[in-house]
Amino acid sequence: MGLPRFRLSKVVFWCVLAIPLGLLANDIRIELSSPTLGLGADPEDAIVDHLGIWSIRYLWFTLFISSLARLAKKPMLVQFRRMAGLWTFFMVLIHVTSYVLLFARVDFATILSDFTERPYIIAGLTGLCMLIPLAITSTRGWRRRLRQDWTRLHRLVYVAAIAGWIHLFWLERASFEESAIYGGILLLLFGERLFQFFRKRHNVNAANAQSAS
Repeated sequence: MGLPRFRLSKVVFWCVLAIPLGLLANDIRIELSSPTLGLGADPEDAIVDHLGIWSIRYLWFTLFISSLARLAKKPMLVQFRRMAGLWTFFMVLIHVTSYVLLFARVDFATILSDFTERPYIIAGLTGLCMLIPLAITSTRGWRRRLRQDWTRLHRLVYVAAIAGWIHLFWLERASFEESAIYGGILLLLFGERLFQFFRKRHNVNAANAQSAS
């Protein structure tokens, strides 16, 4: 893939990732002109839910890019992972911000009360805290500085994913169908990584045994 074509593909990828946020902005525009038509009877809840579910989808998609690159033997796909990861962080950040503004009304007493009464908020904030160092150190400069520690640090994405799933699981009250679907997808993504890990270790052990014989 030539450089101009690669840059164009990244621009297109960025635009695709921006679609869910653009759709939400359009719904808000409709809501402001015609109440209940854009966001339904509970617009605050609709905004927070939209940002939350897309945060999880973006995070799962970021993990999927790595799996796809390995399974399809297309390592260049990994270069799109950083953009997807930054979009994930951005969506989680504005999801939390929307909760603070629309639900808690920037009332820290309400936020502290929610911590004790709604444990799913703690899980969500844990996911955000895991993503902060990943977003900060996502540049090539940080990767060069941290070297092998960079890979270890970015394993926090798995903690963020588990925290995100727990957040969704605890948030669902009547039905757990959605969290079951996302949990199943996450298990597949984790399973692929475990398979690659054990296969790599097996190959290393086989190579060591062959060299020793």
